[in-house]
Amino acid sequence: MKQLSWLIGVVALIATGAYLFIYVYRWEWHRALLVGILFLATLVGLCTALVLRRLAAVDEHVRSGAGAQRQPGALERLRATPVESKPFLWLKPEAFDRTHIFIPVLLGGGFVVSGIAWLIERVAGNSARAGVEEQLATELEQVAFPATSLVPTDAELLAGADDCGDDPALRVLLGPAATAGLR
Repeated sequence: MKQLSWLIGVVALIATGAYLFIYVYRWEWHRALLVGILFLATLVGLCTALVLRRLAAVDEHVRSGAGAQRQPGALERLRATPVESKPFLWLKPEAFDRTHIFIPVLLGGGFVVSGIAWLIERVAGNSARAGVEEQLATELEQVAFPATSLVPTDAELLAGADDCGDDPALRVLLGPAATAGLR
């Protein structure tokens, strides 16, 4: 069964590689991309199978040789030894004169300073918002659009209610409707 799967994998790799070159030669890029992806998938699958096969062989070799070389009672002696755990070596009293503790203190200080700066920014933003909004509204009123339209409507021009009917630039801006009514 393994031989058949290797044969199918190699045939698929060769076929997809051949079709990849054929599609690139014919400038059929969408097909070439699809077959290229299949080629890479087949290649990765075969390489993975080859690596796993070699690892299985190495594992088998180690297991067959390890039983003869292991001394009796070695596993029991390993399990009997106490496990010493030193998770924070930089907190030992003799390590305080070194720079081991500098990085955690620096990181903690940076975290605290960032939190204080965020809090100050929030308080300042909330307290100044009302005054800033009023000042901004006052400044924007000076540049705001007027309540009435800047250009009179076609109906106003045609009715002659405005003195703008004589302006030739305004007639060009409004188009043929304004010009036809003033003749």
